[in-house]
Amino acid sequence: MWRQDTSLAAERRSKLSRAALTWALEALVVAHLSVARVAEALAVAWDTANDAVLTEGRRVLIEDPARFDGVAVVGVDEHAWRHTRKGDKYVTVIIDLTPVRDGTGPARLLEWRALQGGVQDLAR
Repeated sequence: MWRQDTSLAAERRSKLSRAALTWALEALVVAHLSVARVAEALAVAWDTANDAVLTEGRRVLIEDPARFDGVAVVGVDEHAWRHTRKGDKYVTVIIDLTPVRDGTGPARLLEWRALQGGVQDLAR
């Protein structure tokens, strides 16, 4: 009989390794792949990939107590994302507007907004 400890490679009874979970989450969040494409690449069912990515996302992103460290200003925008015959589909986007040092991106938006009368009410 031969045994090997695989607990470092994957959770017990998991269908995907830790490396596969990391790749899948990054593929979804950073590369914008669909769950179907992730499942296809990992050769698993859609439900398996979706459940694994949701669980890993909760663990790595949502349950991280330091995920908002360094964020000073948050912008929220809600708009009609898709217009359909059955009604509009809305999306809410939350953006870290903490100024960056080089004066680009969010910093430029905050500077412009400050010139318009302040940055407290970004919903105008």
